[in-house]
Amino acid sequence: MKRETWQTKIGLIFAAAGNAIGLGNLLRFPSKVALYGGGAFMIPYFVALFLLGIPLMLIEWVIGRYAGAKGHGSMTGIIGSFFNHSYGSRVLGSIGVSIPVLIVCYYIYIESWTLGFAFLSLLGKMPQPVQSPDYKTAMEPYVSFFKSYTQPSLTALVFLVITLAINWVILQRGIVKGIELTAKYGLPLLILMGIFLGFVSLSMNGWKGVEGLLFIYTPDFSRLSDPQVWLEASGQIFFTLSLGMGAIATYASYVKKNEDVVKAGLWTAGLNEFVEVVIGASIAIPAAFAVFGALAVPELAKEGTFRIGFMTMPAILMSLPLGSLLSTVWFFLLFIAALTSSLALTQPLVALLEDEMRWSHSKAVNVSMLLVSVGAFLSAFVPGFIDDVDFWAGTLMLLFFGLLEIIIFVWIFGVNNFHRELNTNSFIRIPKALVYFFAVVSPVFLVILLYFWGVTKLPQVLSQTEPGVIVARAFVIFVLVLIAFFSVESRRRYLAGPHM
Repeated sequence: MKRETWQTKIGLIFAAAGNAIGLGNLLRFPSKVALYGGGAFMIPYFVALFLLGIPLMLIEWVIGRYAGAKGHGSMTGIIGSFFNHSYGSRVLGSIGVSIPVLIVCYYIYIESWTLGFAFLSLLGKMPQPVQSPDYKTAMEPYVSFFKSYTQPSLTALVFLVITLAINWVILQRGIVKGIELTAKYGLPLLILMGIFLGFVSLSMNGWKGVEGLLFIYTPDFSRLSDPQVWLEASGQIFFTLSLGMGAIATYASYVKKNEDVVKAGLWTAGLNEFVEVVIGASIAIPAAFAVFGALAVPELAKEGTFRIGFMTMPAILMSLPLGSLLSTVWFFLLFIAALTSSLALTQPLVALLEDEMRWSHSKAVNVSMLLVSVGAFLSAFVPGFIDDVDFWAGTLMLLFFGLLEIIIFVWIFGVNNFHRELNTNSFIRIPKALVYFFAVVSPVFLVILLYFWGVTKLPQVLSQTEPGVIVARAFVIFVLVLIAFFSVESRRRYLAGPHM
């Protein structure tokens, strides 16, 4: 059975950019900037973008196209193809399928909050705003509302089921009629809504929001000596570009053989950075600055991304004229951003089951979404589940697999082979010296990050032994073992021939 390919170049770019663009751009990024040195945070951020983001983005695009031509769209098949499909290599590759699956299990639950809050805003069911210069007083109704909604409430569970169903239906429709079509309409809508809300936020209280934008970009250079700032900036690059998890490579495996993957990779990174650095920075923090003042911004950032997105922003927007409508636009913007990412995070498992296990597309999607649904409901009902799975899959495994990608796809594949693939049909010629530079510097940078992350974060995570944390780790192990099993079992089926 012939694999699908993206129908249009614009659809490919929008789908890949939609993969990268998510809640991290609109909530996580502005919080990190405000919390870790303002403009000074951008120095390690752009260093990490140059040393990790762009190289890994291009590696995943190049290898995805290369492996896709051989019929592989998951890391199981991609890494396996470099080692004659040995069992060990396919198990190693299965980690690159497990990471996005584990992330989407909790991500899709948070995605369902955005859809639920969008509808509740539209129907006028959000709390009435309390007019107060004190941000704690103004936010109190929304803090209580958020806590009661995510207990989880019956409403939260209904919207979780609806969100799972939306993802399920789009994935069933396939690459062209499902994911590409969603991205072609969703991404322009996301950008338009983002620009509109950015204008609203910056123009608040006589354009005081612009001062908020300047505030978060005012550099505190003393923070540059803090390793935590470098860790957070590098982690943000991984998170925002969806790197080290095989999702980009999976999307790249569906390109046509003559596709310019360098151009596609740079467009993906460029669109993502525009949404993050321009739109993401122009909404939540400037709005909070305009309404609550400079002193409140670091405090709000310290409270975390959920607080800014689900409590601070509705408290601000609901106090404006047409507040319910503005709140609806905000949450629907978050939903579109999250939806394009959750589709991309689920697709690697669909590709594994379809390409390697030789299952029908429908069966592959059904099994993938059943596993994601189990994880989503555990995220809803088990305290501490989201944070613990996020640490293992969304941080530690992500960095480890990013390092693995560079070692296998550049060094083991061979710098000459990689360089040739990189420049195939490329609109610019990348010098081999640049490939060598990144092949040496990027892994060193990643090893340093892994060391510091291990030293600073690992002991405190391992010290947690609450029941919810135990359930989370058991689920992580279950997913790793299950996908490793699929990867081993599929070797025989893949080598046997066509789809069953």
